[in-house]
This record gives sequence, C-alpha cells and structure tokens, in this order.
Amino acid sequence: MIKTIMDFLRDRIGLKKIVLAVAIAMLATAGYVLFTKLRVIEWTKVWEAIGQIGPSTLLLAGFFAAAAYTTLTVYDYFATRTIGRDDIPYPACAIGSFTSYSIAHNLGATVFTAAVVRYLVYARYKVTGPQVVKICFIAGLTFWLGNATVLGLGFVLEPWVVTPVVAPFGIGGDTVRIVGVVILLVLLGWLFFVSVPRQFGAGAWVVKLPSAKLTGLQMVIGIVDLACTAMILHVLLSAMPHAPPVPFVAVAVIFCTAMLLGFATHAPGAAGAFEATLLVALPPLGFTAEAVVAAFILFRLYYFIVPFILALLIIAIREVASGHTSLDNLKDSMAVIRQAEASQEAAKAAKPGRAG
Repeated sequence: MIKTIMDFLRDRIGLKKIVLAVAIAMLATAGYVLFTKLRVIEWTKVWEAIGQIGPSTLLLAGFFAAAAYTTLTVYDYFATRTIGRDDIPYPACAIGSFTSYSIAHNLGATVFTAAVVRYLVYARYKVTGPQVVKICFIAGLTFWLGNATVLGLGFVLEPWVVTPVVAPFGIGGDTVRIVGVVILLVLLGWLFFVSVPRQFGAGAWVVKLPSAKLTGLQMVIGIVDLACTAMILHVLLSAMPHAPPVPFVAVAVIFCTAMLLGFATHAPGAAGAFEATLLVALPPLGFTAEAVVAAFILFRLYYFIVPFILALLIIAIREVASGHTSLDNLKDSMAVIRQAEASQEAAKAAKPGRAG
C-alpha cells in the first residue's frame, strides 16, 4: 500500500511539488507566528539587552562558534576518506566544508549550493561530479545522524521543552517522548543495517555506506557539532538580564528543533521558522521575548553572517589565485550532469505505462 501511494504521489502529483507545497505552508505559518510575536516587542529593551552583554560573554560565544565550524571541517575529511579520496589533505577538506556550509546556510537550497561550492574547492584535486555528490551525501548523513541522535535523546529526556511548539497541533509531552523513542529505535535499526557492507547506485555513482563503527563515529561528530552550536545560543541567553537557570539540554533540543524546521522551509539561513520556534519555545522557560530576540540577533551574527563573509572571501581569493580554472571545470561538470539528467528523464518517459 505504501509503495502504491508513493508511486501515485511521484507519478501523478510529483514529490517535488508536494515538498514545495509543504515548505511554503511551513514558511507561511512561521511568518505569521513571527509577525505576531515581533509586533509586540519593545525594541529598546532588545538593544539594551545586547548592550549589557560583557566582552567575556562575546568571546565565549565566539569560541563556541569557532569550535562548531572546526567540527564541521571533520565532515568533509570523514567523507573524502569514506569514498577513497585520501589524497585530498585536511586543509582542503577544512576549506571545502567551511565554505560550503557557510554559504549554503545563508543562500538556501543547501544540497545544490553546497555541491557547487565543494566542486570549486576540490576541482584542483581532479574530483568528478559523482565524487562531489558522494562527499555531499556522506557529510549530510553525518549531519542528520547527529541531529537525529540529539533530538531522539532530547525528546525522551526533556519532552516538555518542545510542547509549546507542537501543542497547537494537539500534541503533548507523552507523544513527544514516544517520537523520541521511535527516532532512537530507527537509529539502532540503521546501525544494525550497516553492520554488514552496504552500497547503492551503479557505476560511478555507487555509494558505499560507512560501517556500523564508522556510523557511530558520524553520530559523535554530529553531536559535538550541534553541542558547540547550541552552546552559542545558550551562552547568549544566559547573559541576558534576569535570565532563568535553564539546563543546556533544554536549549539544545529547542535549538535543534528550530534549525530543522528552518531547513525544512528551504529559506535562506533558515530565516523565519528558526526565530519563530525560539519565540514560541523559550519564553515558557522564563526568558522574555526581548531577550530571545537579542540572543538570536547575536547568534545570527556569529553563526551565519560572519562565516558567510569569510567564506566568500576565501572562495574569491582561491579563484583569483587559480586563474578561475575551478569555474571552468565547474561549467564542464554541470554540462555533463545536465546531459545525464536529460538521459534519465528520456529513459523514464520511454517506459511503458508512462505515456498520457
């Protein structure tokens, strides 16, 4: 039955259209929530809260931002080794990971944007289009495994922190905890699945999945990355005037939920859904709305704006230094990819039962 439904959705409606419709609906809902929350904000209190943050707090937040992006560099290093490209040195992996994530986080369309940036960085190492796709897949798998682990544990241990977000849909804390248990069971199932060698795809597009041991390492990398990133927000929130003593785990679960909802809308920088989720989930913990706004303004500066500017500068300097050879290689690769996509579409159209 599930396969029949999926075939119907894919062939008659189109999964891309469904995903787009869901993303637009989520973005519209987030926009409405954000508008209703922000219109009652006393902005003078927001700027006062930002002005009262001391240098030590700003430095500590900067430290965790640097730690988060340092952890991100391991994503590409792990991915390149997984696909057998041990010849790509760590410094190149660090640049590829940092620039691709910094730019993709801000521009949206993460899958496509990150692939383009990675190709520009790794072009001098003669990477192919399929290899870039594999790197993106393995790095993305690390990210999602880390997120799933944090959310699963968080939903089981602290289900009450996200109930303000899901309560309007009739979902309570017990349901949230059940969802957390299901997530953890799925992760255990995935570890069992990759306990024997697994691969999918054909030809140059074959992707070998990391073993159970390496998958466990992926989870650890993802958890450390998310913990450092959530610490930026936690440090900033804790420094707000009259801030309540909120456990880090609670902030981390809310943060991960906000980021995932933001990414689901495909909006640049997860804008809208990220802020709306924080404004719904954090005030019940004792934070004022003005403190939440001040915290996420500074968080965006640390995690989105500054890394984005640095990434653009790095890419520009590398391209000028290389004589724009990476851009030329990218154009050739994109032409090959378009031809392959056209061939696949033609093959699908030629299958019996697809006409009319």
